[in-house]
Amino acid sequence: MRGMFLLAALALGLAAPAPAADPPAPKEFWTVSDQRLSFKPAQLSAPRRAAGVEYFESTEFSHKGEGVDSAIKYRSADQKIFATLYVYYPSFAHSGVQAIATDQAIRGGTRSPGIRPLGTGVASAGGKPGVAVTADYDHYLGDNHTKAAFIKAGRWMLKLRVTGPESRSAEVDSVMAALLGGLRFEGQVQPRPAAPLSAGECKPADRPDAAVAAGGGEAAIIAMADATGEPAVRTARGGHKAVPARIGRDWCRTLLQIGDQKTAVLQATGRPGGRPGGESVLLLLYSDSGGVLEVVRLPKERKYLLLHHGIAEVNILESYDGLPSLAQIGRLFSNPTGIRARVRLKPDGSSEVELPGAPENES
Repeated sequence: MRGMFLLAALALGLAAPAPAADPPAPKEFWTVSDQRLSFKPAQLSAPRRAAGVEYFESTEFSHKGEGVDSAIKYRSADQKIFATLYVYYPSFAHSGVQAIATDQAIRGGTRSPGIRPLGTGVASAGGKPGVAVTADYDHYLGDNHTKAAFIKAGRWMLKLRVTGPESRSAEVDSVMAALLGGLRFEGQVQPRPAAPLSAGECKPADRPDAAVAAGGGEAAIIAMADATGEPAVRTARGGHKAVPARIGRDWCRTLLQIGDQKTAVLQATGRPGGRPGGESVLLLLYSDSGGVLEVVRLPKERKYLLLHHGIAEVNILESYDGLPSLAQIGRLFSNPTGIRARVRLKPDGSSEVELPGAPENES
């Protein structure tokens, strides 16, 4: 296999504007009827009309033709209120982390300098209580009211955005409530409990760069595992134990300057838990659509593993003998490191692992 590298284009993506609207997504992924919009890969559906808005377009972003990164769009008759339901398959799917990444994208830009956060919460969706993390804002792009909601369903992420004039905030609220209430989870993919994260400001601190350490076979197993763990599932033999999450509850937040943008970084503050599958200790949220650099502490191996998450794939970058410094992480965007392995994830639960010098293997 030819060599792979973390491209410098990753850094360019931080400053790039939102992607322009693409042609309608392939019909094999979204089925449109008079009442419902059905997304076959995740076996879920949404209403065609919600309060005062109606569906008008479907869009596919990255991974064209794979159905792992798409959206449906709604608008009111006067085109003053817009709503979008994104359905994507990130390798790092966590409702609280995705909410913070989107918050950074909403508040960190220069187009809404006076934006006012109104608070976060937890809401029901599709008749399931407590599965959506929510966030509301005023003064978005001038005098707009905007709402966001995040749901993890299986390993899929659903992100809803509704925006309209502040003078019509009640209508915006009604649209979001109708969309959340109108979702239907019709197969094995079911929503997980909401996992909001509250991260205060990190205390000023510095640490030296970590040294690169030899990698091991555990990296691919960790990369394939869902960072939020797996619930216990009953089997014919009486079930099995739940897989614990490697994401803890205690975090602080800081901003790292990368190029001309500040990027949110979450750092774990709780005591090490000694989780057998490793534990997340640092998350750099460079994108609000699933792009995450994750540092996983491996207590047994006394190492730290660096993973680059995207849509439907994880790149295994480096292993270190200590927790890398923020400056060291930031330099990856201008001085890319080599990729040791790549794990491609498929919505059916299978995966493909690419190793340097070896053929692809499917599991």
